[in-house]
Amino acid sequence: MLAAYYQILKELIAMQSISVDIEHMNDNEKIAIYLNAMLYDNGFISEIVHGYGNPLVLGKFSVDKSLPTMLLYGHYDVQAADANEWRNHDPFSLYIGKDKIYGRGVADNKGQFLIHLLTIFDLIQSKKLWYNVIVLLEWNEETGSQYIENFLVDYRQDLLSDFCLISDSYIIGDTPCIDAGYRWWVNAKLKIITANTDLHSWLYGWVVPNAIHEMNKILSKLYDINNKITIPYFYYDVEDVPFDVLVKNKKMKTDTQKLMTDTWIKTIFKDKDTDMLTQIWLKPTIQVTWISGGHVGDGYKNAIPNIAHAHINFRIVKNQTPRKVLGAFDQRLQTTLPEYLEYELEVGTVYEAVKIDTNNFYIKKAETVLQQVFGQQVFYKYSGGGLPIVDVLDRVLSTKPVLIPLVNEDCNAHGVNENFDIDLIEKWFQFAYGFMSRD
Repeated sequence: MLAAYYQILKELIAMQSISVDIEHMNDNEKIAIYLNAMLYDNGFISEIVHGYGNPLVLGKFSVDKSLPTMLLYGHYDVQAADANEWRNHDPFSLYIGKDKIYGRGVADNKGQFLIHLLTIFDLIQSKKLWYNVIVLLEWNEETGSQYIENFLVDYRQDLLSDFCLISDSYIIGDTPCIDAGYRWWVNAKLKIITANTDLHSWLYGWVVPNAIHEMNKILSKLYDINNKITIPYFYYDVEDVPFDVLVKNKKMKTDTQKLMTDTWIKTIFKDKDTDMLTQIWLKPTIQVTWISGGHVGDGYKNAIPNIAHAHINFRIVKNQTPRKVLGAFDQRLQTTLPEYLEYELEVGTVYEAVKIDTNNFYIKKAETVLQQVFGQQVFYKYSGGGLPIVDVLDRVLSTKPVLIPLVNEDCNAHGVNENFDIDLIEKWFQFAYGFMSRD
């Protein structure tokens, strides 16, 4: 099974399915055709679905109408990767090292959903598959899955299922985990305007406002000296983390020193009242992810920029609402910006926070199999970010999500040298077989 996994994953990774890059649209259709053919060759009734952004692949296999139906979700789009930054190998060529495999998508998400998919194929061949299966593979997740709800509504009858198995996250240390919830998130674009044109710095330097300087003033006031967000009422609806959850989170040991060594960061901002995992999973944050302004080409343009842009990522917990948080941020801008500035605030699609009822049969079955495979306690964890489809599964399909993260904590998804521990891959094939088979 492992040899087949490596071969197919190698072919999938070679197809540069970068959804955020229009230059890779040929890979878009190519990989959809490949996955659709793979489903068809293994007995599925399958199709490529167009009309919802980039194509989706949808397949169905029926074992017995009396058996429950599992919806398997994965996404085959990936983030871009600069080959000059990767060490010793091309990001779009699978590299098998001593302890890890490397390549863009091995963790997020081709390498994860492929484990489940190949297990299903093997169980079909051996006639041991315990579920009817629907497979949904998406190409829009990395761009926000803005069309997924419309697709689920339109194809509702084709997607009706008892639960949805999703593996698109990481475990903590060597501890098997089940995801119990996500923070919600939304991106906003802030534009600052100081004049109708750039102005020469020799003629006007110091006497006219600089859009980049003004943007820096705004962003620098998002946090106070204690690293707390300063927007009025921002924390008003943030619920207290239950004591038992705090205790469980503290038991999940994350190697902060390894994190600092691997990423070259020099410090971790710690909340004195909570551990790092609780901060990431159950506390809100605002992160500036991009700033631009002025001349960005080669050489120097000695002009004072009249426009500056910033992208701001809001990660908000369950009880907070997008309307209140973004409204408070906009109100802050209205009341604090000087009169000589104009601003525009554009808000993207909002993805709701999710807290999953983990007390259902399929999650408990997964926990039992995980304990058998790993020989240790299974932790329920939360996540700092989430998958857009999870928010709409229950609302549109009445399908319960079963979220089983597969990859190692240091997988470096979206980053340089994205990887997947080989020992974990072998264990996850054992889990998938135990979870899906009649044995």
